[in-house]
Amino acid sequence: MATQEAPHESGVSVDVNVPSLSRIYDHLLGGGHNFASDRAVAEAISALVPRYDVFVRESRAFVRRAVLHMLTAGIEQFLDLGAGLGGIRHVHELAQAEQPQARVVYVDRDPVAVARLGLVVWDDPSTGVIEADLRHVDEVLDHAVTTRLLDLTRPVGVVAGSVLHCLPDAEDPAAALAGYHERLAPGSLLAASHADGIVLGLQSAAAVEDCLARAGITFVHRSRREFADLLGPWQPHPDGVAPVGLWRPDGLTLVRRECLWGNAVLAGRRPVPAEQA
Repeated sequence: MATQEAPHESGVSVDVNVPSLSRIYDHLLGGGHNFASDRAVAEAISALVPRYDVFVRESRAFVRRAVLHMLTAGIEQFLDLGAGLGGIRHVHELAQAEQPQARVVYVDRDPVAVARLGLVVWDDPSTGVIEADLRHVDEVLDHAVTTRLLDLTRPVGVVAGSVLHCLPDAEDPAAALAGYHERLAPGSLLAASHADGIVLGLQSAAAVEDCLARAGITFVHRSRREFADLLGPWQPHPDGVAPVGLWRPDGLTLVRRECLWGNAVLAGRRPVPAEQA
């Protein structure tokens, strides 16, 4: 098939035949920033695992709850890694609704996601977008947009929602998380979620991974323990690593089994003890 490029609304040229996980998620969330190739993969996954869209929605709901918890902890600046197309409400909208002075930097390597987020925040001086790979810690933290918006001497809320499962062990996602831990200020928090192949079922997980692999997308399910191992020096809060739908849920809600297909955690960078300061 010949390469077919189409201009995105931002003017970015995109190969419409190459699916993107952020646009697949967008379709599963009911968004309109996706192409036929993305929809085909999303529908193939849904055929393999009915109601996979519920899991994707629960993962976004976790991000909302985590951002609100970070705000109550006094964090007013956020770094959203692998931000994608943002879902129903973007992190800056969630944060600034509670804390108008909140600052947010979005990071993604999908040019469509970057372009779309750029359009969303173009008139917001407290929010910025950079096209970068989250594994390149120094590139992300030393970027001009990051240094303009975030004060790295103060705590930062790092959001890594449904992105770490895009990184195989060979790409060492644990090293990237350790890198952010090393460079960010004590008191920083990490909110992360990850698909769980054990809970989903090994056969179903393998089928989803194979479906995405055929589309050129890497996806690695990890068990709760394997996900916890990625955190390295980040210290989970007392509730630990929990099923995504059970992580500090809103009120007494009925949790469907689809809400258990991934895990979530809020973890912190502990303050330096006084004797080591």
